[in-house]
Order: sequence, then structure tokens, then C-alpha cells
Amino acid sequence: MSDRTTMAVTSGQHLALEQLRQIASSDRGGVFLAHVDTAPTALKGFVEARISVGCAGLPRAEDGLRLRSEEPVTLYIPPDFPFETPMVYTRHSRFAGAPHVVWARFPCLYRSTATEWDPADGMYGFITRLLDWFKAAAAGELDAPGEPLHPPHAVGDYADGLLVVRRNAPAAEDDEPWLGAALLHHVNADRSDVVGWLPFGQPWPHTLADARAAAQLPEDAKVFLAPAVITADHLTFEYPDTAQALITALARGRITARMVLGLIGIAANHNRRLRTTTDQTGPGGTPHLPAPVHLLLGTPSRGTTGHGPRRTHLVAWHLPDFAEKLTRLAVTAYVDRQLPELGDELMQIGEEWLDTLTTQWIPLYEARPEVTVRRDHHTPAAWLYHKRILVLGAGALGAPAADICARAGAAHITVVDQALVHPGIHARQPYIDADIGYPKADVLAARLNQIDPHATRIEPVVADITRRFSALDVHSFDLILDCTANRVVRAYLERARRTDPTAWPHLATVMIGHQATRGIAALSPPSATGGGTDVLRRTALTARTDPTRALADMVEDFFPTEPRTELFQPEPGCSDATFTGSAADVTALAGQLMTGILHALNAPADRHTMAALTVRAPSSPIDPQPAGPRWLTWPNDTIVTDDATGYDIRIAPAALAEMRAEARRGARVRGPFVETGGMLLGTIDDATGIIHVDEATGPPPDSLLAETYFQHGLDGVTRHLAARRTATGNTSRFLGLWHTHPHSPAQPSPTDLTAMELLTLPLDDAPARALVLIAGGPQPVWQKWLTTGDGPDLYARLATRTTTATIPPAATAPSGSPGSALWWPGGYATRPTAADSPLPAPRRSDDARP
Repeated sequence: MSDRTTMAVTSGQHLALEQLRQIASSDRGGVFLAHVDTAPTALKGFVEARISVGCAGLPRAEDGLRLRSEEPVTLYIPPDFPFETPMVYTRHSRFAGAPHVVWARFPCLYRSTATEWDPADGMYGFITRLLDWFKAAAAGELDAPGEPLHPPHAVGDYADGLLVVRRNAPAAEDDEPWLGAALLHHVNADRSDVVGWLPFGQPWPHTLADARAAAQLPEDAKVFLAPAVITADHLTFEYPDTAQALITALARGRITARMVLGLIGIAANHNRRLRTTTDQTGPGGTPHLPAPVHLLLGTPSRGTTGHGPRRTHLVAWHLPDFAEKLTRLAVTAYVDRQLPELGDELMQIGEEWLDTLTTQWIPLYEARPEVTVRRDHHTPAAWLYHKRILVLGAGALGAPAADICARAGAAHITVVDQALVHPGIHARQPYIDADIGYPKADVLAARLNQIDPHATRIEPVVADITRRFSALDVHSFDLILDCTANRVVRAYLERARRTDPTAWPHLATVMIGHQATRGIAALSPPSATGGGTDVLRRTALTARTDPTRALADMVEDFFPTEPRTELFQPEPGCSDATFTGSAADVTALAGQLMTGILHALNAPADRHTMAALTVRAPSSPIDPQPAGPRWLTWPNDTIVTDDATGYDIRIAPAALAEMRAEARRGARVRGPFVETGGMLLGTIDDATGIIHVDEATGPPPDSLLAETYFQHGLDGVTRHLAARRTATGNTSRFLGLWHTHPHSPAQPSPTDLTAMELLTLPLDDAPARALVLIAGGPQPVWQKWLTTGDGPDLYARLATRTTTATIPPAATAPSGSPGSALWWPGGYATRPTAADSPLPAPRRSDDARP
């Protein structure tokens, strides 16, 4: 070993050499340090170290590399070691053509140095990786089953510009090459996108309009063709650096120089015809010369080892101005659906060109689905891919929500907002000073349309949401995001959803608190009985009645008992009150809320239910932090329609369960035909046409129950209602009365009709209207409800109260035979009111109700 110090060696290189000497002295894995040269090398600034790797004992497979007992390699150590990875070089080319050997002499040890190279491991980790490479090479496992194949390298110079491939590439079939053209969208002077493929032998578009239609491009898009050749066999791990060598390699795949030159000529000539239209002509109407020709070359080199057929790997070969001269001489007529015969003059030009031309490649970026995996693959955002999304509101929440949908690959996004960009909103909304005075929806759509114009279309609608909503074809969307934080919009959507006979798409209602420290997302799947207004109401009730008070801060922020008096108005005058919060606050909350919504949308369909997500922004380390994100969920309500008013009565499962429990107890204690009932608590929403039944109570102790009559008592009613008003923040109040018709139709009797008109329950704070609800059904229906919980027949009527005076029970009690016990008390009493009277005679369960 010898050292020469004719070049300044960095501290990192000194470290690498010292580690390398320690490895060699320990005979680690048979690594021997042969020579260190610090003289200038071909790689400027690198230090050269020659080592030998002992390979005599490595097991070799039949398809593995043949290794010598000692394999000499040269290490090039970079100046920035260990923050830059060394390179491995072989002075021979025996490994050329093997996987992961670049330019015949450079074994590639790392697929991704960013994730696989650890600077802390230094040369110890690097030599371990080199030994692993030789073991895999001997075993024929450089491309182990299940690992992605390394694509070939395009060796040579690179021209300016780039190509982005957006459409899946064709493949050769039956061992015959695929010949044709790629349809390119000329995006700008430096870039073109491959947006389609045209096989040779089939008609190609003759006009720009046809070409644009074929690629689904806008009317002003500029397009041209590029000849394309796809081989049936893998050519090599690295492409040659001269045109002649490349043509020779293609000949092994039955692709001759005559075929390549002829295809180039045909594509160039077709480009001339496309450019004769007025929008692609030069001054005075003279056609522009065709764009420089790119020859796309594809080989089956992509995929995963041992997993199915390989996919096409593409490179783009830049052809110089020769293409124009070739175009003028190319024969344009097809002969028997084969490439045209080339004349001697053309062949001579082409052969001279091939002899002198070095290959020059165009940088190529892959965006075709067959070889690229989206970075949000297997994340909740994948649900948005190719979906149609309606975003209501383009402000602090709507704008980032629409951005998330666009980046996730939604096929179509409609953004509705009538507001203009005002000074100051760019503090937290994605608008700039130059946007002031323009509609938010227009500005946002223009920006988002640039994210992926080939995959996503953003349509702005500048209009009042409630006025324009009916024209939006709501059923064409997969998801509606209500980001308006507007009560009017929420109520409008709730009513529209209720009155629509067709199931709506998923509806998510998103809000943030008055200081942008908390957020709520209310989710209503298509099968949910309630929309955003309904779910938010449930959220308020659940948060208020939670004995742990885990959501007390959410109640104060979103559902205060008294309206908030301190409102933030950023501009003087009558500007809309809004919240205080920064771009960081809004972005963090919007991301959490959208992620939660997408998690819910990815859940199995049978688990979809009404749900609300509460989130909080991070706080200071010294501030107490409540529990993190929390989901609240509710099963669907039972819905009954009041035919007289058209209102929907939504009965919460807990309320219906209480009615059933009381009916079961009554049947067990009083007999199967004695009616029972109680109060209903909830609210009436005239704007949406919905009556919410949150709770049901049993009969008070002073109630009177009989087989044909139920009269609600008053004992404890006032105290109970006051307690519930306080507990629910006045959200749930006295709503009406319910009673049963056991084994009978759920229809009002004459007595019920009279009671509806009188509504005699004397409550000082009762509304002018009250709900009358009857649960009943013929014997099989009624018995099944009591036994299994399947819903009974229900009748609902919203009646107007005409009096609040109490009518004594005796005056309304139905007549009965003297001495019989017709009446039962309410509450949990187990005896009739007259203790010395006989119990009612039992009736057979199959008796018909009179």
C-alpha cells in the first residue's frame, strides 16, 4: 500500500480512509486494501482507494455472476463524505449487462441513498452493502423476487426541455415491435406532454381539432406527433451513446434503420399538415416548420421481479434539424399498411446522419399510472381520486379543501362562492394582492386548474349558493363540502336534502371556532337521515349532556347558550363578522378535518352513519391540552311524515327505545291492551320542515291509563322539563305527547281527535303547537316491536294548542260498568286506582281492538 498526498484531502475523506484501514486490518469479510491514491482523479476532488473483495466462498446460482476468488474494485470517495456516498468502479467490463451495473463498470449499491445511506455508518455500512451486492450477484438475486426492476440508463448528452408522459404506453405483442406515434401537447417552449398514442396502420388525426379531441385537450392547445417504437424484448441495461449503435441494438428487435427513418419521415410530414391551420402558422400565413422531432423508444423493462409481464420503459431521443430535410423527401403514402419504401437519396441521407450523430436524450418525467404510484396511495385521500366534488365556499376552509381535492386527483371540482377577494384575507386565504376585486371562485379555480390540467377540471360558479343550488345537479357529485359556516346555507341544504326523493351524495359540513383553535366536521352519508344542521344539533346535545364535560370547550366555542356579543369585524361598517386566526391555524384545522372526513368515507358502507369530528389546534407546552380528535356517531332516526303539514318527524333511537320499554312494562304489569304514553321532548324547525324528537318519557304517577284512553298527568312534569332545558341549553324542550294503541291501528280515535283540539296539558312555556304521536299496529306488528324492537306503525300530527286549562279527568273519563276497574295509574304503580276493585279481566292476545 502506498499513499501520495499530491491533492488536498478533506476531513471526510481522511475519516473514510481511516475507517477503510480498520476494516482491512480486521479482515472483515475478506476485504483487502490494496492502494490509496490522493492524486487528482478523473472525478474531480475524489480520492481513489483500490480494494479486493474475497468471493471464493460465496454460493453461486446458475444464473448468478461468475466471480473470481478475489474481485478488485476501485472506490471513489467524495469530498463531502460521509454526507455524500462513495462510488464503486470496476476496471473490467465483465459485469456489463447485469442488473444494477451502470455504464458497464459501475455497480449500483443503493436504490435510494436518501433512505438507505446512513452517514453514521460511514465506510462500515458502505463495505457491508458492497459485500451484500457481491453475495446477491453470485446468487443471481440482484433483482430479487418482489423488488422493482431498475430501468435502463440513457447514456449521452441531454437536450434542453422535457417530456411528461401522462398516458399508459403501448406494448409490443406476439414478439413484434409496436410502431406508431405519440400525440404530444406542446405546453410551452420547454415542455411537451405525451397525451395519447397512435398505432401505425390506423388513421391518424388530420386536423388540429381531431388531434385535440383525441387527447381531450382545450381548443387552443398546440399538438404535434412524435414517432414511437416499442420493442418486444429488453435491449440492454444502458442505451448506446451513438445513433448507429442504437440502431444496431434495435435491429436485434427486428427494427431496421429503414423502418425508423421511414417512421420519422411520416410523423414529421404529418406534423406539417397539422400546422397548416391558422392558429399554428407563422407571419403571413406561412406554415411553421415542424417542431424538432423526438423519437420515443420503449422497451419492456419496468415492473417488479417475478410478478407478471414487464411494462414499457420509455426514453426520448432528440433528433436535430435533419428531421425537416427527411420530411421533405419521405414518401407519404402507405404501402400495404407497411412503412413506405425509402428512396436511395433518403436512405443515403439517413445513413450518413446515423454514422455521425451521437445520441441526445430529452429529460423524461413519468406521470402514467401504469408505472407510477401516487404518493397518496393507500391514504384516506385516495378516496377522492376520479371523484366529483362540490365545494360550497372558497374562503378560509373552502379554498384549502378544494386544493386537497385537486391534489388528490378528483376528476371534477365545482367551487361556488359569490364573494370577491377583499384586502386582508390573504393573511390566511390563498389569494394575493393582485386578486383584489375579483371573484374568489374564479381566482381559486384558475389556480387549482394548474395543478393537474390533464386530470382535474375546476369549475367556478360565482353566485349565491341558495339561489343557484338547484341548477347544480347535486346527484352528479360524490361529495358535497359545505365550508360556508353559514346557518342559512346549512338550513337550505337540510331542507333540500329532506325533500329530495333521491339519495344525496355524502355531505360534509365543516366549521372552525371563533379563534381558529377548534374545528368540527359533520358528516352525513347518503343513507343518513340527517344533514349538516341535524348532525350539528346532535353534536351540541351530546356535548352538553356528556357527564365528563370532555367537550365543554366545544360547547362554549360553537354552541354557546347566549349569543356571542364580542364579534370580530375586520373592516369597519357592516362587514360580516368572522373569526381570528392565522394561515397556520386555518391550514392545520382544515387538514385535520379533511383527513377525518376521508377516513370516514373509506369506512365500509354498512358502517356509514351520522358522525361529527371535533379537533383542536396544538397549544403551548405550558397550556393544558384537552383530549385530541374525537368522533361522535349516531344511528339513523325513525322518520314519520305529518301528512297535514308535510313535516318530517325524526324520532331518535333513544326516544323510540323509551317508548318501547314503557309499552313492554305496561303489557307486563297492566295487561296487553292497556294504553300508555308520555311526553316528547325536542324542537320544531319550520325552516327545514323537520320536527326533532330527542326524548320520550313515561306517564307521570297521576296519569290515567285504560284500554281505550290515555290521559297524561302533571306530577313532576314542570320540574323535569326545566331540568332538561338547562341540561340541553334550551335545545330540547316540550314538544308534545305520545301514547299507544296496542294491537290496533296507529290512527287517532274520536277521543284522540278531541284531545288534539284541546291539548289540555297546562304548561306555561309550552309552544302554541304540539306533536301528537301514536304507536300501534295489528297484532303481528305490535308483538314484533315488543319482542324484537322492529318498528311499530306510527302516526304523527302537529296540532295547534287551543287552550291551556286543565279539564278534570272525571269529566273526560269514558263510562264503564259499575264497579269495574277501568283505570290504571301512571308511573311505576302496579295496582289500579281503586284498590278494592277487581283487576280488568284478561283478554286473549288475538282479540281485535274495538
